[in-house]
Amino acid sequence: MSGWSILFWLIIAFAVMYPLKRWISAHVQGVAFLLTGSRPAAMWIFWALFVPGTLLHEFSHWLIAKFLRVKTGRFSVWPRPNKKGHLQMGAVQIEVSDPFRHSLIGLAPLVFGSLAVLIIGWVWLNLGRMGAALNTGDLTIIWQTAVKTMTTPDVWLWLYLIFAISNAMLPSPSDREAWSSVLLYLGIALFLAVGLGLNPTLSPEVQTFGLVVITYLLYAFAITLAVDLLFVLPILMIEIVFAWVLGRQVQYNNR
Repeated sequence: MSGWSILFWLIIAFAVMYPLKRWISAHVQGVAFLLTGSRPAAMWIFWALFVPGTLLHEFSHWLIAKFLRVKTGRFSVWPRPNKKGHLQMGAVQIEVSDPFRHSLIGLAPLVFGSLAVLIIGWVWLNLGRMGAALNTGDLTIIWQTAVKTMTTPDVWLWLYLIFAISNAMLPSPSDREAWSSVLLYLGIALFLAVGLGLNPTLSPEVQTFGLVVITYLLYAFAITLAVDLLFVLPILMIEIVFAWVLGRQVQYNNR
């Protein structure tokens, strides 16, 4: 694929991940509430299920803040409702004023989470083999490769870790607070550069590096979406069965 096509699919994958993450978060909590009938118990079940991703999310904030010489405060991975009534899985207090460092710290969970997903997928699940099989277009080879992948030792452990990490790696609203300022500054800089007649060109090495980065990011997003979709049907079926057995339904706020 060309660089533009990779970028296009990267944007599409990123756009799909947000509503899929919201659906999974809501319905996992819904299943937990059906099982327990208690909001606090459902919250703790949800937290326990995604705690590996929460740990990586908050640790990545803390690590990049330290790297950028930003002062950090309390580090917490305990669940609590925020001011808007939504469940906050964890938090790291960060004292930063400039939007550029703030935006980099906010982006850290996506970068670290994507790296973790790639490492698990390639090293322990050998998903590179699946990618090669898909490129052949041969359904027999694809099926044989899928069966071989699913017989990998501890396959469900690795799939669970991808599921937990990927559903905690997307930037939260607080992580995205500085993005609008950074985009505004970059837009102004680009406008001034064009107005001044500047036409900077990237070296082939930089272009190649950028293409490699977005390609691997697309691989990480593709693995994330595939694993999430693998868990969607069981979550939905469990919710339907328990709602029927227990005779109660969960009402979701879709706003």
